[in-house]
Amino acid sequence: MSSESMAEELVRKTIRAWRTENFLTLQELADMVGVRLQTLWNWENDRAMPAFRNIRALARALKIEPRQIILPTPRREPIAES
Repeated sequence: MSSESMAEELVRKTIRAWRTENFLTLQELADMVGVRLQTLWNWENDRAMPAFRNIRALARALKIEPRQIILPTPRREPIAES
C-alpha cells in the first residue's frame, strides 16, 4: 500500500471516528459542513478525499483542530475557544 493510500485511509477512518464520537449521523455532519450526504459518505468510504477547505469545515463542526483529522492524535484535544 502506498503512503498516499495509507494517508487517505487514515483520514477516512478519522472522519468516521470523530463523527461517531460526537453521536452524529452522516446527514447531520454533512449539513453542518455544507456538503451533500453522498460527499461525506464518499470521504468515509475512500471514494474521494476532502479538500482542505472541507477539512477545516469538518474540524469546525466537530470542534477539533484540522490537524486532528489529517494527523490524528490518540486523545481528544478540543479547539481553543476564542
